[in-house]
Amino acid sequence: MFAQRGRRRSHFAAQRKLPLTVVVMNNSGYGAMRSFSRVMQVLAQGHGCDAVRVTNSSELASALKHALSHNGTSLVEVMVDSAVPLLYAQKS
Repeated sequence: MFAQRGRRRSHFAAQRKLPLTVVVMNNSGYGAMRSFSRVMQVLAQGHGCDAVRVTNSSELASALKHALSHNGTSLVEVMVDSAVPLLYAQKS
């Protein structure tokens, strides 16, 4: 959402100081978004959002607490392992 249509919406929300927290789970799996994800935090900040990238699970609680208490729009990008187990494996 943030990458495709959210940039304009995040700018709109940030300019109006809407109390909105967006959490993006990023597994670096969508090829078209790989290069964009490196700058997601910078773009969000450029639009006036509070933004943080979480790379360690121990950082998540404090990042969410900060984002939810922020007076305005926040982005929390959570980096997750790209090795997702196959959910619908065919039985042989």
